Amino acid sequence: MRYRRFGASELVVSEVGFGTWTLASDWWGRVDDKQGLLHAALDAGITFFDTAPVYGADGIGESLLADLLQRHRDEIVLTTKCGYDIDAPRQHPGQSERPQDWRPEAIRSQLEASLRRLGTDYVDLYQLHNARLAPILDDDLWAALEALRAEGKVRELGVALGPAIGWVEEGLESLRRRPIASLQTVFNVIEQEPGLTFAAESAAADGRVGLIARVPHASDVLSGKIDRDTVFAADDHRAHRNRDNMLDNFEKAETLTFLWDGDQRTMGQAAIAAILANPAFTTVLPTCVSVEEVREYAEAPDRPLDDAERGRVDELWSRNFDHVDRYEMPLKSSA
Repeated sequence: MRYRRFGASELVVSEVGFGTWTLASDWWGRVDDKQGLLHAALDAGITFFDTAPVYGADGIGESLLADLLQRHRDEIVLTTKCGYDIDAPRQHPGQSERPQDWRPEAIRSQLEASLRRLGTDYVDLYQLHNARLAPILDDDLWAALEALRAEGKVRELGVALGPAIGWVEEGLESLRRRPIASLQTVFNVIEQEPGLTFAAESAAADGRVGLIARVPHASDVLSGKIDRDTVFAADDHRAHRNRDNMLDNFEKAETLTFLWDGDQRTMGQAAIAAILANPAFTTVLPTCVSVEEVREYAEAPDRPLDDAERGRVDELWSRNFDHVDRYEMPLKSSA
């Protein structure tokens, strides 16, 4: 494992992190040995653990970390998030969002509840979860966040963009206006925008803010775990992907086999190494449902791309991997 610093902060994290999203829900497949995955991550050198109150029911995405934190708090850089009212019902059946509540008093209450579930008295990185433009521009909210930091309950602030891919204006305003250490976005070697736009922004390019990549395997197209004939259950999160988009991504991936041919890397490791080849990205959050995946992906930083490989990837990206898309993925926004 290798480690990088979040921007100009004091937070140094593993280049591969671990998200509790798949442990708290069965939206990507069932995970029975939840604690086994957490301990496998720590044993593999992973120090960055990402969670949120809205993961699973009743804040379980946070509470399942409590035991690990009790024993290893000083070894872990912990991030959780704010914004969603987890006591409110989802806006629509299934996997839709819950209502958000960005009032300063609500954010303080959300943090206090998170600390209780986590069994800790501070969070290393506190991220606004799927924030639209309004909370990013809300000075009163950011004053409240700064007050929480001054009280020692939060060490650094960040913004996690989503759901889905996009939120360009939201990301740029966060980088330009706010004292953040991190910006989280969907980013993988096939879907590099808006991540490249954020990486080129001065706050990220100058090293003041570190980027976090999620969905690094393009919903498993780049993991080797599925193929173009895979049919997902209706309640599997990957079923939300447009079918033509998935086919486009599979065909683009065929141009990248040079990254994993031979025994140097697995396909899944190559996808992570390709992201880490961009110095603007501090860490990558792969989606893991087994101890084997945790161990596989944790080894990716030790198998970096060389200059020739990175140049070839950049060239293919500039030509859309010599592919004519069936489907153009729209970039989500607050509009």
